[in-house]
Amino acid sequence: MMTKTLEGKMNNVYDNTKSVTIENCLYKCYEIGSMESPAKKDNGTGWRQLLTPELSKRGIYCFDPTREEIKKVGMPTAEFMEQLEGWQKGGHWKHFVIAMRKIWKGVSYTETNKENGITQTVHIFGDVSYVENSDFLIWNLDDGDKPGGTLIELAIAWYRGIPVYLITQVPKIQINKSILYFVLDSGNGRGEIFPTQSKLIEFLDKAYCLKANNKGV
Repeated sequence: MMTKTLEGKMNNVYDNTKSVTIENCLYKCYEIGSMESPAKKDNGTGWRQLLTPELSKRGIYCFDPTREEIKKVGMPTAEFMEQLEGWQKGGHWKHFVIAMRKIWKGVSYTETNKENGITQTVHIFGDVSYVENSDFLIWNLDDGDKPGGTLIELAIAWYRGIPVYLITQVPKIQINKSILYFVLDSGNGRGEIFPTQSKLIEFLDKAYCLKANNKGV
């Protein structure tokens, strides 16, 4: 019996002559993981930059917060974190809350089409919407990472029945019991843990009947 996630999407080959977009994709996933305090001190960009192209070749659109946050707050992640820290240290809680609300709830604005003069409202997803609009979540956890909002996203995914695929070399016995449960039971028991990105890709290809299209790569 096919799961809801796979129904009607079997044996898919993505034509990468067209760009992968939120409207033009086979699946959508949200790449979660520490950005404020990652062990590698790279604001969480490294593993995402390696994984996203592999997913794109398979027609998977990735919500990458290291890119998406620039749209929401108007600056790179590192600068935004410095700004938040400044407000924390200075006790400017109103500014802090407004900025964090953009991250979690998104941003709406109006724009007018110069050709026809029609004004419309544009909404950029917040982190909650990234979770709820994904077919699955991918979480990279390095030893020494200090996840914050990631744990909230994990809980939302578990509650919504969305599977979470964790990439980590941290032994299961060392993972917090509640976190381990939320991962493995996510997607109604379809959550998985992998030691490397390559093992995750192998799983996705098999479980979601995907085939990488390397044309033009």
